[in-house]
Amino acid sequence: MLSFSLAIVLYIACSAAVYAEDAEDSLSVVVDEAGSPVFTFYGVLHEGDEYIAQDNTLYRITSVGNGTAIAEKIGQESMPDVSWLDTGAAQAVFAQTSVAASSSDTDNRKLIAMYVTHSDESYIPSDGTESIEGQGGIYDVAREFRDALQAQGIDVILDESTHLPHDSGAYRRSRQTAERLLQKQPDAIIDIHRDGIPDQSEYTCTIDGENASQVRLLVGKSNQNSSVNREFAKQIKAVADKKYPGLIKDIFIGKGNYNQDLSPNAILLEFGTHTISKERVLNSTDLMAQVVSTALYGPQTGSAKAEGTSESSSSASQKESEKGVMGGLTWMIVLVVLGVVVFALAQTGSGKAMVNKIGRGMREMTGGMVGKKPEKDN
Repeated sequence: MLSFSLAIVLYIACSAAVYAEDAEDSLSVVVDEAGSPVFTFYGVLHEGDEYIAQDNTLYRITSVGNGTAIAEKIGQESMPDVSWLDTGAAQAVFAQTSVAASSSDTDNRKLIAMYVTHSDESYIPSDGTESIEGQGGIYDVAREFRDALQAQGIDVILDESTHLPHDSGAYRRSRQTAERLLQKQPDAIIDIHRDGIPDQSEYTCTIDGENASQVRLLVGKSNQNSSVNREFAKQIKAVADKKYPGLIKDIFIGKGNYNQDLSPNAILLEFGTHTISKERVLNSTDLMAQVVSTALYGPQTGSAKAEGTSESSSSASQKESEKGVMGGLTWMIVLVVLGVVVFALAQTGSGKAMVNKIGRGMREMTGGMVGKKPEKDN
């Protein structure tokens, strides 16, 4: 009886840890030991949670209060070496650790699975509300992200199942979706979200002169894949910092698991927050697709996007070639006509006679197709 009771207690404790992210969300300002703001978080914070800032400084939460938490500065987080991006050399990256990589019939396949745990999440400036009972604006982001990944030559399965309501059971319900997707053996599985921070300026950014939104990465600590999930998130950030500095806001490593115990290459992406324009967020999806593709598979070496560009370039070249040929023929005709005019003028000595001669010559050359067919001499 005692052992049974102990087992029940352990089960409840483990369940609480695994689904810690299902607790009631709240807004917290995290400050360092000197009281200076470090980051803002909408969700549930726990002592021991970690945070990698945009400059790769690592913090650890030491105390949690009512709306405020204190974080200890640990130092610089060691980030992956992505110097291979400078050479553009093909690089075997995280896809090697996926289940698919062990299957010989899928060695050359690129496959990513995606789903949406909080189905109602929306963007107030664009959707008119922060929550839509059904498929919220977050699905527009997921679809745009899917399309951008496909343009990189990656097969994408986007499961558009809803997991309403947005309550403490959302991750339990989406877990069934994730398990179903993992039967396809994807190289990575991504849960698409948006944040709940009220201040949109914490996410607004400009990338290559275009208005965009930053993206926050979330990793769960309470699972056997946590260390690999963390390295995957760091790989994504390192690539993004090199390709599009400022695109990745930060990485939060919190208690719970966000269903990431199901796969070593699982990640939760928060595209902006509810107060930001969805159009800004959509502008970020193509950038994130390039980053995720590179982080998983290395630089492109002939993706569908490259092939499409090649096809487009070939078509453009063909059109330019045809244009050049037509231009050359036009000039040749002009020169021939000018030559005929000069020759006729030299022979006739007058404009009227020249016109008659040219007309007769055209009628003879075309067999009457131009002008009246010349009469035969008796």
